[in-house]
Amino acid sequence: MTERRQKATLLQVLRMVLSALIGIRKRDTHEKIEVTPLQVIIIGVIAGAIFVGTIVSVVQWVTR
Repeated sequence: MTERRQKATLLQVLRMVLSALIGIRKRDTHEKIEVTPLQVIIIGVIAGAIFVGTIVSVVQWVTR
């Protein structure tokens, strides 16, 4: 029997992308949800932009 996976919510995709960025993940959690590549790309770009913005802000604050 094939089990039907539920569609991922925004919070589930966010948790999945952030856990991938720091290198930890639970396989069973991610295999139970259905995530589209577009969801991962959008959340990944947003998370990357926030990360870069944070690094730039900290560097500017430290060098003043």
